[in-house]
Formats: sequence, structure tokens, C-alpha cells
Amino acid sequence: MDTKELRRGKVYQFFLCDVAKGLFNGMIGNYLLYFYQPTVKSGITALLPSNKLLGFITIMALLTGISKVVDAVTDPLVANWSDKLKSKYGRRMSFMRISAIPYALSVLLIFLAPFPAGSPANAVWVGVFLVLYYVSYTLYYIPQRALIPEIIPDAKKRVGYYAVSTALFMGSSAVMYATTLFVSFFKKAGFDAITSWRLVFTIFAAVGMACLLASAFAFRENDYVKKQSVPSDSIFKSFVTVLKNKNFLIFTIGDLASYISMAFFQTAMLYYITTLLGVEESQSFIVMAVAIGVAIGCFPLIVKISKKFNKKLPLLIGSYIFAVVFAFIFFGDQIAALAPGYELVIGIIMGLLVAFPFAAINVLPQSIVSDIIQEDCLVSGVNREGIFSATKTFIEKIAYAVAMVIVSSVLAIGAKEGEEVGLLGIKLTGIFACVFTVISIIFFHKYNDKKVTENIDRLKAQKEAE
Repeated sequence: MDTKELRRGKVYQFFLCDVAKGLFNGMIGNYLLYFYQPTVKSGITALLPSNKLLGFITIMALLTGISKVVDAVTDPLVANWSDKLKSKYGRRMSFMRISAIPYALSVLLIFLAPFPAGSPANAVWVGVFLVLYYVSYTLYYIPQRALIPEIIPDAKKRVGYYAVSTALFMGSSAVMYATTLFVSFFKKAGFDAITSWRLVFTIFAAVGMACLLASAFAFRENDYVKKQSVPSDSIFKSFVTVLKNKNFLIFTIGDLASYISMAFFQTAMLYYITTLLGVEESQSFIVMAVAIGVAIGCFPLIVKISKKFNKKLPLLIGSYIFAVVFAFIFFGDQIAALAPGYELVIGIIMGLLVAFPFAAINVLPQSIVSDIIQEDCLVSGVNREGIFSATKTFIEKIAYAVAMVIVSSVLAIGAKEGEEVGLLGIKLTGIFACVFTVISIIFFHKYNDKKVTENIDRLKAQKEAE
């Protein structure tokens, strides 16, 4: 049966789930440590025990690391099921429809630990719902990302659509950076700090759920996806087959190093703004709003550069800028001290500097991986979108689990009595991020973007001629 061509409006609706992804990633990436490993300035009561495993691994670091490892293990399982599923609702969207509501509920419940401050039961609660959150995330996004090369087969068009996808993601991320402003509103209305944060997160979870469901029911998958051979190999064999793809392996190593550096930056970002630069918590959103707004404005430029030259060039430019910014984070408090009263201005300058890197690193990696997936499908004749996506995220999540354990523990370096975060620890996260960014640059240089896209065009022309 011939497939229909998916209308642009339907594609946009399909990418609405990126709004939820931005909101939920922000809740976990930006505020999980801030909420459960609070500073005195935040006014949040410490709900988790303050014990440290081996004297330096915090409870939050341990919980996050364990949940991310569980999350990583589920990736290849879900990918394998998704690649092989036969359903009238489609092999990808069936998963999206089942997991949408659990995904939204679990992210909210993480922040609703109900037991007294310092209770071990709170740690169990957070750990359980972190695992459920990451599993439901995998059930939704592994199939969703695997579906993109199938519904948008044109490699050049994909760059534009990924820009739209990233704009939705970064737009909702920008809203997340205004969380402190919303929290301040509820505090002024008479609510305590914890309740104020929870009310804001409840609103985000409700909006995210609506977007997830809209994406999952955007169209009938089987009407728009060509039937192709599905892999019959075991999970392990499929995993090994994917890792044998040289282009995929080289780029994925670079991407995961970049991913780790972003984990450090994203997790510690609010500390950079409020503690290093001394910006008021209620004004911190201005810095990231500037960064996100300018980044979205950079999307047309990135798409244009990618089409005229290649996708690797803007990615490398962004990575080089990030490496420099990360290195200077170590001196953030000293830079702010040189211009007292201009802390917010310095923060805004930092936001402007990271705008282009934010845009490039969010738009291009997934588009590049989609090109590699499409090339493999054209060469082998077997549709392995799911296992490719899962292998990539599996490697990233294992690395991210390690990074989260490190970043939480690094943040505690130099902490004073009764506090969970130290000034030296905040500064050191910038050095770690810089090192991993340099590693990503090395591997991005080794990836041959031009050869992959030329190979796709040649193989497509051959198939059409046949």
C-alpha cells in the first residue's frame, strides 16, 4: 500500500512532545539537585538525609546514578520491541500512547516526597519515581525519535524540522528558567518555599501531559510509514551490529562527551548565576531567557550553514565557544567582583555567549544521527531506527549516570557546615565540563558528515533507478 505524504501541520503537532521534554528535562536537570540539595538562600527544607556514602557520594547523587543506569538498560529493550512490534496503531506510536500519562505523572511525583524532613523514606520515594520517570521517558522517546527518519525521509528537510523540534524544546526550556519567577509569585501569595515550587511543577506537568498526548495522536502511523524489513536479530546482536557502524560510533562518542559536559553545565547552572555571579534567584531567569531567545534566533543561520556547507561546521563552532565559556566559569566569582552592581549584566553576557552553542548542540546531533540511520537502512535494507536510537541513548545515559554522581559530589566540595553545596565545588564543575567538551571536539572532527550525506543521495538515486 502506498503511503501518504505527511502534512506540515501534522509534523508540527508530532513535535509538540518536545515542549513536554523541555519542561520535564528542566524540572529534573535544572532543579532536582536545587530542590533536594538546597542552599540556605533558597529557603527549601532539606528533605533527604545528609549522609554521604564513602564520605563523599551524596544521597541525591546515588539515587540519580542508580535511576539513570536502570534507564539506560531499558533503552535497547524498548528499541527492540519497537522495531519488531506489529500493531494497527503503528510500532512506534503505540508506545507513545501508552507511556504519555505515566511519564507526566512520575516527573511530578518525584518532587512530592511526603515524609518528614531528613527521612530515609523520602529517599526511597524519590528513587522509585526517578526510575519510573526514566523508564516512561524511554518508552515514549525511543520510538518517537525512531519514527522521525521514517516520516521525514528527506535528509535536507529533516534539518529544518529538527530546528522546529528544537525551537519547541528550547522555548519550553526558556519557560523553565523562569521557574524562580513563578515560585516567587506563589511565595508572595503566602505559600512556603516547598509548596510554591510544587505548585509550579504541577502546572508544568499538566501542560506537558497535554502536549505528549497531542503528539501521540497526531496521525495514524501506518498511513505514513513504508513497510520495510524488520530486524530479526537478538538484542545483543543488533547492538553489536550498530556499534560496527564506524560513522555512528565516532559521532556517538563525541556526542556523549558533549552530553556529559552539558550535564555539568545544566545541573550547576542555577548555582553559577545565583552563587558565583550573585544574581538574585528571582532574576536568574533573565539570563537563560536571553540565552534561549537568542539561540532560537540562531536556528535559521544554523540551518543555512548546514545546507550550504555541512552539519559538522556549526556544531564544531558551538563546541569551541562552549569550551571557552566553561573554562571561565571557574573564575566567575572573581569576574563578578570586578564589577559590583553589574552582576546581572555579566550573567546576560554569559547568556549571549552560550546562545549559538545551545542552538547548534541541540539541533544538529539528532539530525546527524538520523542521516547515519538512513544510510544504514539504504545499505542493509533493514530498518533499525529503534536500536540505533537506543544504542545512542544507552551510551549517553550510562555516561550521564556517572556524570550526575560526579557533579552532585563535586558540588559538595568545600561546603560549609550545614550546607550541601560549596563555592569551590561549583567552580570545579566548569573545569569538568570544559574537559569533556574538548574530548567531543576531537571526535566531531573525525566524523565525515559530507561523505554520509553524499552516500545517502547516491543510494536513493540507485533505488529510484531500479
